[in-house]
Amino acid sequence: MRKFFAVVAVPIILFVRGNTVFAQDLSDKLNMLEIVISNLIARVEALEKRVNALEKNLPAGVSKVPRKEVPGKEPLKPSIIDGFEDIGNGFFVRNVRFNPFGDNVLFTGEIANRSEKNYRFAKFKLEIYDDRDLLVKKEEFTIPDLPKESIKSFEAMLAGVDAGLIHRYVIRTTD
Repeated sequence: MRKFFAVVAVPIILFVRGNTVFAQDLSDKLNMLEIVISNLIARVEALEKRVNALEKNLPAGVSKVPRKEVPGKEPLKPSIIDGFEDIGNGFFVRNVRFNPFGDNVLFTGEIANRSEKNYRFAKFKLEIYDDRDLLVKKEEFTIPDLPKESIKSFEAMLAGVDAGLIHRYVIRTTD
């Protein structure tokens, strides 16, 4: 009985062997992808820890992204109250961050409405500048339901912007 099993099993293994190579290649590729993804996740987590440590060492009221004057435009003298920066018309922002999100950037922060008006939809302009102070992108974003004397977190997706290009930003209310 053992000899019969060995004789039958060898041809079956040889017959399936042609597809086994293909399956093994796919398996190897999947294993390599899992390793690469695990390494990338570990690197992102390490970078997040470094950024959080750096942010904790910043003095209160300091913007996360350095700001410079734009040549040819009037210099803005933002007032900073409770960590919020005045962006005009009774609106203030703080904790603005730009996080890579694939080929895009997720733009997040908090906004305070200290105006005398309740807003069903508050519209804002965002300008992003590179390290040479050239305009990279100008975009509008809307924050729904922003009553007076409220603070609300917001997020907006900036399509087609590389987070590494963002050197400084300007947020203003729309007129």
